[in-house]
Amino acid sequence: MLTFVGGPNRGEHIPVEKGTKLSLGRSSSAGRKIRDSHLSRLHFEIDFTGQRAIVRDLESRNGVFVNGRKVNNKLLGPNDRLLAGEQTFDVRYADSLEDLVFEEAEETLSFNEERYQCLLCERAISLATFAEGNVREQLGKYLCPDCQVVVSFDSREFEGFEIQKRLGSGSNGMVYQARQLLLDRTVALKILIKHDGLSPRVESRFLREATTISRLSHPNIVKVYDACSFSRGYFIVMECFEGNDLQAMIEDFGVPSLAIGVSVGLQILDALDYAASQKIVHRDVKPANILYRPQDGIAKLSDFGLAKQVGVSSGTRDGEGVGTPCYMPPEQVNNARNVDHRADIYALGASFYHMFSGRFPVMADNLQDFMKGILERDPPPIERYNPKLPPELCSLIRRAMKKKPDERFQTHREMHAALDEVRKLYRVPPPPRI
Repeated sequence: MLTFVGGPNRGEHIPVEKGTKLSLGRSSSAGRKIRDSHLSRLHFEIDFTGQRAIVRDLESRNGVFVNGRKVNNKLLGPNDRLLAGEQTFDVRYADSLEDLVFEEAEETLSFNEERYQCLLCERAISLATFAEGNVREQLGKYLCPDCQVVVSFDSREFEGFEIQKRLGSGSNGMVYQARQLLLDRTVALKILIKHDGLSPRVESRFLREATTISRLSHPNIVKVYDACSFSRGYFIVMECFEGNDLQAMIEDFGVPSLAIGVSVGLQILDALDYAASQKIVHRDVKPANILYRPQDGIAKLSDFGLAKQVGVSSGTRDGEGVGTPCYMPPEQVNNARNVDHRADIYALGASFYHMFSGRFPVMADNLQDFMKGILERDPPPIERYNPKLPPELCSLIRRAMKKKPDERFQTHREMHAALDEVRKLYRVPPPPRI
């Protein structure tokens, strides 16, 4: 069931029966017509033919947002907040209207306020710009109208490579699958096009990423083979790992099994421990940067675009916070320049929270409350959303997400040992050997 939480229809319910689909939009041909000029004629669909409902964007102009994130297809959880056009809905699961239990406001905060900005020039993008159809999306990253013009290129500019298809976006550039002709192998090219509107910080981070990750050689870190320049910019030649990122897996399939989650966690902890031994802090550990290949169970950490080397200037200004706020520890929000490896421990704990609960670790109705959630307030107990989760794993996640760095696991090895004890206790197979 969808409940309007704003506008002239506030408080009205839209029932969606299990086993059915319902389209919504401003057209009379929609299953539910809504008067809203910002909605497309057929804007989105609720598909409740499975165990859980799915929201599906029907190629709308303005997009569909769940908990502040733009989505195309997403499983809906109880208390999720859905935004389409100027309409805001809360999601409820119940057998009938009488069975609904409306919790207190503090318990139903579901909107993760997110600021959208252009990947290349870093300027803010308003929802009005989305509504006008002038924003290009690249797997969760966005390009403003000005920057769209400069990302087009002729694949012949990359001598020795045959561009095959676009894969998406990293923190600092566009990513394409290509064939490296001389070695006859499939690779990924992360490409940055230089132009007048390009933020100097984006260019600096791109070059620093190439330098940083080229020093790393670990089976659970996406490999970098080379970094090159061409007439209009730079590109990094990377391993093309044919896995899915955890963010997409959670959205498409829901919470993974204990065996998959623990195996992924152990592998990423190995990767982070190795990076820490090289004095590198990732600073952007999150489900979208963790890749998993179900065929063989291998997991890899990707996108070191925001990484810093301990003791070396990273270009981050004093007092500046960089990263993805929902997974950032308080010290990284306050001053990302001075964080150590324990920031990555927190971020992985927050990623565990999301992975095993299907919910973001910080959710709020406004930016002020969102910041309080990061700096002061602990997330709701994960057991509330996944009662079957082992208590030992719940305790591990809580410890990893402590607000004070000294109260967390102090090393990745320590957290790895604790997670491995959970694995043994619940007879989970060990991770694959690479």
